[in-house]
Amino acid sequence: MTKQRKLIKDIVYASYKHPTAEEIFESAKKKMPSIAVGTVYRNLTLLVESGEVRKIDVPNAPSKYDRPQIPHEHLICKNCGAVADVDLVGLLDVLKQKTCEEVIEYKLTMYYVCPKCKNF
Repeated sequence: MTKQRKLIKDIVYASYKHPTAEEIFESAKKKMPSIAVGTVYRNLTLLVESGEVRKIDVPNAPSKYDRPQIPHEHLICKNCGAVADVDLVGLLDVLKQKTCEEVIEYKLTMYYVCPKCKNF
């Protein structure tokens, strides 16, 4: 793994706020001033393809990135694009039971209006 890829992966894993590629680039630039934005995008693509990083597509907003370790789902605000983690314990077992198949992986994204936007 290159130094750049390791740095990008470490930034994603250290963040709990689901950073965008631009936010990852800004963090990486502080530690490695010579890193290029294209390097960040290329390495994020490779990390997503290898399953080391999870990409969250947000409608009408930049994609966000997350750690894939613990299976969890996401709530995305339809107004501001904020992403929140949701842990639906036992969902994988329910999916296996309902499909009568060995479910290896799934992605579930739910949309809502976050409390901040509701109070606007």
